[in-house]
Amino acid sequence: MKRIFQTNLFILFLFSSIWASAQNATKSGRIVGKVTDKKSGEALIGVTVLIHGTANGTVTDVEGNYSLPVTSGVYTVDFKYIGYATKSIGDVKVEGQVPITLNIIMDEPASQNLKEVVIRGTFKQETINAIYVAQKNNAVVSDGISADLIKKSPDRNTGDVLKRVSGTSITDNKFVVVRGLAERYNTTLMNSNLLPSTEPDKKAFSFNIIPSSLIDNIIIYKTASPDLPGDFAGGAVKVNTKDLPNQPFTELSLSLGYHTLTTFKDFSAAGPKGKLDWAGFLDNSKDLPSAYTSVQDQYSNLPSADRKTITQQFPNTFGDIRNSKSLPNIGLQFSTGSTMQMENGHRLGYLLAVNYGTSRRLTQGERSDFDIEKNQMNFSATDNFEESRNLGALLNLAYSYNKSKIAWKNFFNNDFDLNYLTRNGWNFRSAGDTMLVNGSSAETTQNGLFNSVVEGTHQLGNQHIIVDWNASYGRAYRNQPDQRIFSSFNNNDPQQPYYVIISNVNSPQPNSLGRIYSNLTENIYGGGLNVTVPFKLFNENAKFKAGALKNYRSRDFGVTALGYTDVRYGQNITLDKGLNESNIFSPENLEKYNIVLSKLDLNSTDYKGTSDLNAGYLMLDNRLLKNLRMVWGARIENYVQELKSPGKANQKYTNTDVLPSVNLTYNLTEKSNLRGSFFMAVNRPEFRELAAYSQYDYENDFIIRGETELKRSTSLNADMRYEFYSGIGEIISASVFYKKFTDPIEQINLGNKILTYQNAVSATTIGAELEVRKNLAFLASNSFLKNMTFYVNASLINGDITLQNRGNLSSPMQGQSPYLINSGLTYAAPEGFAFNILYNKVGERLKFRGEQGGVDVFEKARDVIDLQLSKSILNQRGEIKLNVSDILAQPIRYYYNYDAEGKTAYDPSVDRVINQWKPGSTISLSFKYKFDKK
Repeated sequence: MKRIFQTNLFILFLFSSIWASAQNATKSGRIVGKVTDKKSGEALIGVTVLIHGTANGTVTDVEGNYSLPVTSGVYTVDFKYIGYATKSIGDVKVEGQVPITLNIIMDEPASQNLKEVVIRGTFKQETINAIYVAQKNNAVVSDGISADLIKKSPDRNTGDVLKRVSGTSITDNKFVVVRGLAERYNTTLMNSNLLPSTEPDKKAFSFNIIPSSLIDNIIIYKTASPDLPGDFAGGAVKVNTKDLPNQPFTELSLSLGYHTLTTFKDFSAAGPKGKLDWAGFLDNSKDLPSAYTSVQDQYSNLPSADRKTITQQFPNTFGDIRNSKSLPNIGLQFSTGSTMQMENGHRLGYLLAVNYGTSRRLTQGERSDFDIEKNQMNFSATDNFEESRNLGALLNLAYSYNKSKIAWKNFFNNDFDLNYLTRNGWNFRSAGDTMLVNGSSAETTQNGLFNSVVEGTHQLGNQHIIVDWNASYGRAYRNQPDQRIFSSFNNNDPQQPYYVIISNVNSPQPNSLGRIYSNLTENIYGGGLNVTVPFKLFNENAKFKAGALKNYRSRDFGVTALGYTDVRYGQNITLDKGLNESNIFSPENLEKYNIVLSKLDLNSTDYKGTSDLNAGYLMLDNRLLKNLRMVWGARIENYVQELKSPGKANQKYTNTDVLPSVNLTYNLTEKSNLRGSFFMAVNRPEFRELAAYSQYDYENDFIIRGETELKRSTSLNADMRYEFYSGIGEIISASVFYKKFTDPIEQINLGNKILTYQNAVSATTIGAELEVRKNLAFLASNSFLKNMTFYVNASLINGDITLQNRGNLSSPMQGQSPYLINSGLTYAAPEGFAFNILYNKVGERLKFRGEQGGVDVFEKARDVIDLQLSKSILNQRGEIKLNVSDILAQPIRYYYNYDAEGKTAYDPSVDRVINQWKPGSTISLSFKYKFDKK
């Protein structure tokens, strides 16, 4: 971690020098844009771009982009390319140093005679045309969201952003669900580089670690092509960070946030306070004592006296609670970038962004449990005090020259959470007999991601052959040192003090009285090479594409679970006469009561895991008819996964899969498409799901256990979609999809709150999606409605599953929702005022599968409304935003679904709520200032 931090400091210094040089670059106006082919939407390389009647010109780079320096004025710009009609676009007005974006669509002439064909148009006409073509020419079924739309929402991280995309939702505020399929059926890419799971216990990527302000766009591919990863059936989420800016800029923003349940209210935090907590990094104050780590492997066999001595070396931090009033949440971000235009037409650009945030949140909730007869077995009230720090940075450097481009893209994010959770309630023991329970958990979590990729794109000679490559390194980590769990009991007698149960050394119970240490580090190495060869087929342009990819992951996970025990037979210790949580584990009391820490081996299994993915593909992109495009081919993936745990047999899993796919697009009109697709996909178990050890989740009150016999799942997927692009930024689309899974991986409940994993026999999912985005100018010809856009997207999903022990069920797969709704109303006035009202709702989804004869746990649907108001000030240099998130703040509820007929909707007369909490609303005010000169 320290090495990564030092590396980023060096990079910051390097780019500050480049930034200083960039500010001295020529400060002229520019005409910038991208030139693409009308039929395929592909970038055209080497197009000559000229100011009409002059020698002032440039050529497009390997991505079809161009940047043409000009002074203020009104121009006609000519675009010339062999085999295409010349385009001459007039009325291109340039004022000052503000770049004008002019994207161009080139079309082959109707006749192939030698006479030059010139198509003339205006700036406005061509801008509209370019938007239509870009929307229509995606090869696969996909949806996305741009940086412009992200700015119009109150979303602070990518997890919040994704819930706005058609057919997607978010669970636990960070995991994406696409088309109702759980997070495990998705894969994540950043700038074409595969990202690992950020979670130690499941296949999932935590999108809340990526600040939304660093994103250029997000695309969710819902169908596969051979050049996409083969391990998704829901969606491949591609996060693109910002690249070369069109003009120099420097921005600074500050935000203050108010949380309705927390800010200016009492807040409790557990110690000890580390020296680097303020920055979001761990020091060594919470590490295992060296007296323990030096004998860790032999600790359980040491004499009692030695273990007692070592136990007394653990810091007595139970009951170390700091109380204060919560201040407002704070967010800071600095970003700068520039592109230097060289005399030979080459461009060197960079982008640097750093953000820091600190926040507090109190979540108050209730927990209950019921038996199969709906009898209440326990109850507890919980308060979860969460204090968070976030530090993120993005650093991109790109050099475009001749017909090539090389880029170095870096992303770093570090999250740091301090959680203190209290739990007070009762447990049912027998008729007329209950036990009162008080409990607490203090937990520190630091997790993050560093990703660095070098990528290049080149055109070879004049053959229009494109070669692109990338090499990457990533590091993901999650450290949870010294989670302290304390539980005390009372035999339902208010006149008597509480007591703690000190178990025997042979049966430690860290889940109720102990300390748990865990750490995860994963290194990811990757590389890829793709070659695209254009040619003619059936007198139409076609492309052959082939590529290879390698992705190697190395994971190191360690967990130590220690419970406080009696060196003799076990005892109950009464908390009275000054004895309490804060001093019962002091060295003198450890000695007095003969208490030692004992290791629970079942919960303390370390493992090292590696996975090696080698993939290759062949793909053809061609037209069967003038209006019928087909992208088809196959991908082959060889995957080798190994786990090694001390004292256990090595686990090795090898699979080779051939994954065909085909995508058909029929251009019904200039504004509409009909799409169809079919593809095969795989879903592989994660390291944690295969590792045979148990781990306690205090927040959800579950024990999670791995299963060594899991096997990878496969799926067959079919889609059909109609699209109509009625205007700029407008769309009407309707889709249907079908998915058939073999051996899907489900998390199941074994009873006694033990969760594990199991391959179901099969599962089927069928669904439909509808999306409408429409400007409201058609209702009336006034400026107010002209600046307003309404959008809604909705999904309906149904399915069934066949389980090994429960047979065929009319039940969704785990994490699947029966419906999703996203809607919004946006207004943006030319004078800089804008507002955006957003609505989101996700249907009841299966959270945990019940054991045989047991009861499934579902998450109740809730309505979420967000609002943003913004206004440009200070001559467009400043912007003020008011964001209100989750205005309704409806409780989040989990419930037992007792309906034997398979209905998922919550029925208060039958079902029982087992867990609920209030999320509260967040109100934030932010100010952004642009330092760049126009």
